Amino acid sequence: MRARSGPTLEHRVVAERLRQARERAGCSLAAVAAALELSEATVRRIERAETALDAGQVRDLLTFYGHPDDDARRIRSSLVRANEPGWWHRWRDVLPPWQREVIGIESSADVIRIWHPGLVPDLLRTPGYAAAVEAVRHPGAPDEERARRTEFLRARQERFHEREAVLWGLIPEAALHTCVGSPDVMREQLEALRDAAARPHISLQVMPLTAGPHALTGAPPLELIRLPVPEIPDHAVVGGPGGEAAVTHDRGAVSGYRMLMDSACGVAPPPGAALPAVHPGH
Repeated sequence: MRARSGPTLEHRVVAERLRQARERAGCSLAAVAAALELSEATVRRIERAETALDAGQVRDLLTFYGHPDDDARRIRSSLVRANEPGWWHRWRDVLPPWQREVIGIESSADVIRIWHPGLVPDLLRTPGYAAAVEAVRHPGAPDEERARRTEFLRARQERFHEREAVLWGLIPEAALHTCVGSPDVMREQLEALRDAAARPHISLQVMPLTAGPHALTGAPPLELIRLPVPEIPDHAVVGGPGGEAAVTHDRGAVSGYRMLMDSACGVAPPPGAALPAVHPGH
């Protein structure tokens, strides 16, 4: 069940600490599996946060590694919290695999940077705008399923604003001229963007229609997620057709995406600049 829901950050941290403990002890997956009568696949899944953390297995692993007692106790004491399902568990049936993989990371991020080439990024969408996007993206889906996706997005946004994590968004002005839904939906969305830009934890940059090519010209949607814990590296979520996405935490790849984002943001009007005047429906 946990694999379907996606691991929380606490689960990922424990899993990563177990992997690091094994490597510091100089043990291979095969050696651990043989000594503890587990399969290599089981040990691998534990270290990848792909399965619930069994207290007995964690105790046996740490004992086999000769892990320091104080830290071993701290790891074991965190298992209850690590095994709790994330807040998104109730929506797991409508989440694609890539989103189940990354939602626990995003939900604990301290900085999120986003770029979308043609639409308002999802963390800044109003319910009406989000519902209109869902209707286009999943035209054959039942109304209830589309409504649950929109409800999930609203829950994501609420939790993000409650935590007051930093959101730095970059969108092209053309996205503000793309009429999603009705003119009333667009007027509401543009007003919501102005309100969002006034929040102290949100920085919003709009690339003007008159701007020339930049580092993200033609690039798919991109989300960069920075985490406040040293055990888990930053992640990048790169959009694909139909709302699908690929998730990576490869340091080189994430660094490359960050450089592209920095370059594009460097040639856009700074955060705090007035949003361009747009007249929906005209």
